[in-house]
Amino acid sequence: MPENKMQNKIIYDRAKAAALSRDYALASRLYKGLLSSEPENIEFLLGLGDVYERSGQDANAIPLYREVVRLQPTNVDAFNKLAGVYRRLKRYDDSISMLEQALITDESNVQVYYNLGFTYKLMGKYEDAVQCFTRVIDENPSDVLTYNHLGSIYDAQQDYTKAIAAYQRGLKVDPNHPILHLNLAHAYESTGQIEFAEKEYEAALRSKPGWLDAIDGYAGLLLKKDDAKNAGALVQQAIRLNPQNVKLHTSMGDVYAGQQLFDAAEDEYREALKYDENYAAALSGLANAYESSGKKADALRTMQRLEKIQPESEHVQQEYSAHLLSANKLNAASKKIKQLWDRNSEDVRTLNLLAQYYICKGEDKKAQGCFKKIEVIDPTYTVHLRDAGDRYHQKGRYKKAESMYLKYLESNVNESSSLMKLARNYEKLGLFDKALAYYQMLYARDELNPVYSAAVNRVSALCKGSALPQDEKASEEVEAEDEIIEEAAESEESEETLADEDIAPDFDEEAEDDAELPEDTFAELADDNTDAEEVLDSDALDSLDEEDPKGVDLDDLISDDDSDEDDDFFKDNP
Repeated sequence: MPENKMQNKIIYDRAKAAALSRDYALASRLYKGLLSSEPENIEFLLGLGDVYERSGQDANAIPLYREVVRLQPTNVDAFNKLAGVYRRLKRYDDSISMLEQALITDESNVQVYYNLGFTYKLMGKYEDAVQCFTRVIDENPSDVLTYNHLGSIYDAQQDYTKAIAAYQRGLKVDPNHPILHLNLAHAYESTGQIEFAEKEYEAALRSKPGWLDAIDGYAGLLLKKDDAKNAGALVQQAIRLNPQNVKLHTSMGDVYAGQQLFDAAEDEYREALKYDENYAAALSGLANAYESSGKKADALRTMQRLEKIQPESEHVQQEYSAHLLSANKLNAASKKIKQLWDRNSEDVRTLNLLAQYYICKGEDKKAQGCFKKIEVIDPTYTVHLRDAGDRYHQKGRYKKAESMYLKYLESNVNESSSLMKLARNYEKLGLFDKALAYYQMLYARDELNPVYSAAVNRVSALCKGSALPQDEKASEEVEAEDEIIEEAAESEESEETLADEDIAPDFDEEAEDDAELPEDTFAELADDNTDAEEVLDSDALDSLDEEDPKGVDLDDLISDDDSDEDDDFFKDNP
């Protein structure tokens, strides 16, 4: 062997060793030196391309792999590598082109079909992807990752039966594969098979202890079961190992919020935002915690920040609309709801918001029209019942709120937050025995919860007659007034069922916004300890607790000529 060939072999071995030890700078330097003397050496070209891939420099690998396929047009490995680079760079058509050329050389190459399936999946061409992955399994029934890809495709198509079957087949090959267990848990959860989902989360954590994605998912499931105690213990244990993890602190905030411990929830969300100030889930949770504590200005300020981070997010617009309704900023809320409606008038979440808006306006007939449309589109959706209860409670219509909460709880019987709302609503009605029964139910679930124990003690005293007579008289007056409102609403609801045009949000785009909404003057959410009073002037803060004098009244927003109820959005847009 010539001396320079022998020397190059030694350098080549050093370059491979450097790449294995992740010293990519040294490996790159050695490969470049080798190519300067042998520019058409296939091993050196592939080696340097691999180093660029490993070090996250995909674009630099392209000319090297293209040179390989120029020199060796039948090199399937180079086509596969080039296709993988294009896929990661989201150049999907180029990736498909390379793989099709590879199939011309070797039409039975399983790796090529796997990569084709992967690329088609990312392109959203699920049927093509399924065909490719099925071909892989036919050739290699023990390919675990292919089962996972198939399951995730069926998951994306909401075909959970097929997704579950695919994950289960993969687990027969590798019973301890953590990703398969986690994805199977998600699929079970999506179908309401909670016990099976629990077992799969636990299996994922046995296979991969401390796995944050599994911990986060399992904690979320426990919260759905109203098992905040175990969810909190799970997340706190993970936080001790990962004290700066944004997702974990956000999950802990969710746990505290589920326990009605909103001050503690705020602390956790702020802690998460210390490590990622733009983390959407933490900002959303913080806004909800603020609102639950009555800090409406802080909630709106936080939502404004979230909207700046994700201006195109439909979910953020829906959340923001709800917070504006809670603050009685009806005109500002109406504009966002109108935008959502224009985007998709069949979205049950948007219809839910529209119903809430009409409740705030005292237009029960239109709210009922929204409910009927929701039931047609998605009979399983029940969130609008709970949210309607919140809006009736907000407007002081406590008997109507009671009715909506009870309807919601028929299908969500164990949801602690809604049981808490119902109990507080009974307090407003002066029905202290009923309120106490629900507080005691919550206390029995979590005896260490200070909110539940305080509520039991407070209402027990009221039941024993320690409340002032004026309080009892006030509750009777509220109930009597509410009954008058209910009779009027029931009279309206007995009329002919609403058509779509009766509920359409025909808002005037030129309407003046809420004059006192301090939205444009909100300070950035920077200081964790900043109170709203330090950010907004007192007049603006006071206005948040008042009825919005410029809420959208449909009669105010449209001209006299256009005020007829039949002359609306749906009439012009059949």
